[in-house]
Amino acid sequence: MAVAKRKLSHAFRISRKLALLSGGFLFVLGASGTAALVFAPASMIPGFKQETRGHCKTVYQSEFRRGKEKRLIAVISGDDLDPRERVKTGLRVARHLSETVNPDLVIVQVADHHGPTARAQLRGAAIGAEIVYAPVPTKSLAVTEPWEVRFVNTVPTSTGYYFGDRVDMPQSDIEALIHEIDHVAGCDGDTVGEEAQTVAATAHGEPAKPAGH
Repeated sequence: MAVAKRKLSHAFRISRKLALLSGGFLFVLGASGTAALVFAPASMIPGFKQETRGHCKTVYQSEFRRGKEKRLIAVISGDDLDPRERVKTGLRVARHLSETVNPDLVIVQVADHHGPTARAQLRGAAIGAEIVYAPVPTKSLAVTEPWEVRFVNTVPTSTGYYFGDRVDMPQSDIEALIHEIDHVAGCDGDTVGEEAQTVAATAHGEPAKPAGH
């Protein structure tokens, strides 16, 4: 039993070294994808329980500029256990933000609703998926394709962290998931009078610090 647990721990190990993007505050999941994309069925992952999922709430949102490019980053917390559904939630929110705010680049990071909420802690193993969307890729210096998706192929721990294999999703699989989204909408946990923390851009293209921080 002890040997089996050590093997499982090794299989779900995740690197703490994450690539830095967009003004020094966005950390992505890296580029150690697999040759063929295979979602781990959530029902086969330890800790999975069949429940109604798909809910999310915006924890942090920022608009800023990099030169002439308008960018937006949002960190959302959701209750999806299945990696595939977690990515679909992120894709849905990214499309919604693109259509309502009209930035050149949208970055959505998906955390777990049981995980940390402090901005400084929303990185590394606290992020289960990251979606990067540029409706017109030629308008952004950060990407060459419309979509980039990275996710951790496991369910979150009871404290909202993801320890598993990291996957870069091919464009064809991203498009297939997008076609499964029936309704493009933001997070249902965002209510009137309860706005996400929003940061305006400075003249140098970096996110300004929120008041009180």
